[in-house]
Order: sequence, then C-alpha cells, then structure tokens
Amino acid sequence: MKILILEDEQRNAKRLIRLLNDIDRTFIVEGPLASIKETVEFFQSGKTTDLILADIRLTDGLSFEALKHAQATVPIIFTTAYDEYAVQAFKFNSFDYLLKPLDPDELEAAIDKAVKAGKNYTDENLQQLFDALQKSKFRYRERFLLPYRDGYKTVRVSDINHIETENKIVHLRLNNGTSEVVNVSMDELEHQLNPDYFFRANRQYIINVEHVLFLGNYFGGKLIVRLKGYPKTEIQVSKEKAQRLKEWIDR
Repeated sequence: MKILILEDEQRNAKRLIRLLNDIDRTFIVEGPLASIKETVEFFQSGKTTDLILADIRLTDGLSFEALKHAQATVPIIFTTAYDEYAVQAFKFNSFDYLLKPLDPDELEAAIDKAVKAGKNYTDENLQQLFDALQKSKFRYRERFLLPYRDGYKTVRVSDINHIETENKIVHLRLNNGTSEVVNVSMDELEHQLNPDYFFRANRQYIINVEHVLFLGNYFGGKLIVRLKGYPKTEIQVSKEKAQRLKEWIDR
C-alpha cells in the first residue's frame, strides 16, 4: 500500500514514517510533502496513492487547499493538534483523524478502518470540515501558567517577543528583556499559538509579528530578521520560507 504523508515538521514526519514501518514494512511511503505547492504538483503529475496522512497546517497554508486536487476515492486521515471540541467537526464530516502526538495503536487502527471503509470525498466535504473547524470552540493559547517560588505565575502570550530553543530547552523571550523556561516543545507551541501573530522562522525560533523590526536580505535568497528590544539576535529564514514570511508581515 502506498501512503502519502503531508507534514511540514521534519521531526513529526520522521516519527510518523518510523511508526508506519513498525506497523507494516511493506508500506510504500511517499513524501513527506511540506507545502501546498509540492502536494498539488504531486497530484497533477499523475502519481497515485492509496492513503493520505495529512497535517492540517503546511508551510504555505492549510492542507485542505491541496487535497482538493487528490482523487476523491483516496481515504484521508488528518493528524491534528486541535482540541476535543474541534475534533467533533471531523466526526460530523466522516473524516478520520488522529490527535498529536500520535499513538501507534491508534494509527494502526485508523489506517485499517480507513482502508476497509474507503471514502468518496468532494471539495464540498473539505470545505464543510474547514468551516466547522473555524466555528469550533478551539482557542489559541493566551497565557502560560508557570511555577514560581511556592506557587505559580502567569505570562501572557502578548508579552512574548520571540521564542527560542537552546540546548533542547525552550525559552520565552519577553518584551521586558527577561526569559522564562517552558516545558512545551516548539512543534506544540507552533500549533498552540495564533498564526496571525506567531511565525516559525526556523527550528530554533518562533517570532511575534508585533516585534519584527527589520528584514535583511541574505545570501542564497535567505532573510535575516531583527527584533525590537533584542539587537543582538539575528534570525535566519530559509529561501523556502522567505516569501511566506514577507507575505505574513505585509498584511
């Protein structure tokens, strides 16, 4: 069986491929494809697949846009960080889904169910799912509750200048120049934070659009980001993400 993976986070993709190999080594894995553009090109090239495992958010938008170009008969299993309320939308629209982090047994059961049942999706089905998710009770993170002395303190998301991972430790760099450590991965934060305000510049940094001071051209089509209040911090953005970053800021 051929399985196409749509996933923009390399670590998640590697783990998913590892889980698929554990389930059945005869699976032929295509991808991972990280963008709408790559995925559309895959479908338009005439390539076929028996099953699609799709993250909702890709590097250049939502996977729904790319999946409109897939064969309607191919089963789709979404992998998502949406909470339990939003997941009701998947049930209502008869799509299979898996919550991140993926559980090996749940993945195997979902694949078996999807292949046996088969699907016949249309653009309308995908649009209904997207609309339902938009209207769901899903909310982006607004604050962090952190241990402090003999109790706890809160940090508002709006007070974050940028987020940085250093030696596998995730730091919230705040506007007042202080820093807080959180026990949440960068991948999880990328899904928890509102993409209207936060952008995953690279594996090490997530930046807040409100605190971008300057974008500088760098060799090879890359960009350098400088932030307000952190003059010594220079963040590199790859050529692949550079255009998306400029469009994200220029709104």
